[in-house]
Amino acid sequence: MKMILLSLFVLVTLNPIMIPAADLTNSAADSLSTSPRADTAVIAGADSAAQSNFIYPMPPERMAKLIAYSRFNNLWRFLDFFISVVILLIIIYGGLSARLRNWASKISSKNFFVYFFYFIFFMIVMYGLNFPFDYYRNFAIEHQYGFSNQTFGAWFGESLKSLGVGFVFGFILFLILYWLINRFRKWWLAFAIGSIPFMVLVIIIVPVIITPLFNKFEPIKNKELGAEMTALAGKAGIYNPDIYEVDASKQSSKVNAYFTGMFGTKRIVLYDTAIKNFTVNELKFIMGHEIGHYVMHHIWYGLFLGVVFIFIVFYLADKFLPPMIERRKNRIGFSRLGDIAGLPLLLLFVTVFSFIFQPIQNTASRYFENQSDRFGMQLSGVTGDEAATAFDKLSVFNLSDPEPSALIEFWFYTHPALKKRMDNVRKLYNELHPGV
Repeated sequence: MKMILLSLFVLVTLNPIMIPAADLTNSAADSLSTSPRADTAVIAGADSAAQSNFIYPMPPERMAKLIAYSRFNNLWRFLDFFISVVILLIIIYGGLSARLRNWASKISSKNFFVYFFYFIFFMIVMYGLNFPFDYYRNFAIEHQYGFSNQTFGAWFGESLKSLGVGFVFGFILFLILYWLINRFRKWWLAFAIGSIPFMVLVIIIVPVIITPLFNKFEPIKNKELGAEMTALAGKAGIYNPDIYEVDASKQSSKVNAYFTGMFGTKRIVLYDTAIKNFTVNELKFIMGHEIGHYVMHHIWYGLFLGVVFIFIVFYLADKFLPPMIERRKNRIGFSRLGDIAGLPLLLLFVTVFSFIFQPIQNTASRYFENQSDRFGMQLSGVTGDEAATAFDKLSVFNLSDPEPSALIEFWFYTHPALKKRMDNVRKLYNELHPGV
């Protein structure tokens, strides 16, 4: 379960910016598996251990597991939202937030320290209330379906590390947000504009400071594969690219790749699990897709969408929340939006607004993904079947649903359904190579 606290920033802004190669929340499958072509069947990271764990094409027992995982994920998407709402309502209407403010005020009368201690208390409460659900979804379930490679100690340690990172970024935003609310009538406009340099800064430092706290990033170890990837980037006019292999298998057996960063920290990252289990041509298509995000400036479009969302959601919060607070001030323990005890109410508003309007954001994201799929096909020069097999493997390895219901895809998917992407790349290949 995502930390609700980060919905002010990470949930709202980083999600459209950190663009992965495939939607890893998919599950369930049918008879979509396409056997690799004989001339490309060598696994890119070829070693005996990797080949012994190779699960493609999908056996019947894995298909059954995929269906079960898909059903669970579809249910959890809604449960996660309702759990988040209930937790925030308990904190608000139980008077807990007001008590946290009062406790912080007893420690120090200076505003900075009141804010500091309130935020510490609030983070601890949120972490504690979320922990059972976080443990169930991200540890127990991931072990049940054979993904997680972590012991409880390792998983819990990373959970605490995430809490620390969340505190640093969250507290900075918390200070800025409440300073603006208490100083400017149009604080929502100032916050939206001010979020731009902050988001840019975070996107710049995440690849070099934050993600290395959790994983090791190295140049691709397979020299031949690295040369292929470098040559592919050169075709797109990107010379001396930063292409990294990450030890994602430390946490999970899932496969993925993504593009992230800005300016000098832009990089394309391939999971070691993908390198071991995908062919060179399949990886070339995935790499071409990620280069497409880079070349077509999708990270900047994502940033723009994030700023627009922040502007709208906080403008509406400024209009709707003050009257609501006035009517319930005796029960909730605060009487104005600028009171720090109102943070969970503001987060509740953001959470509900995000859930209702995420189809708009996700529709834009799916459009970007389709653009990158086309670019990847053109750049890599692989066949439609090879590109489709890459998507099919994402479904098989990650238990991702290739054909979700129209509602689930529309509401929750940042990427087109894998079956659609498989069909599209085959059509694209026929368009690019008529008569072949």
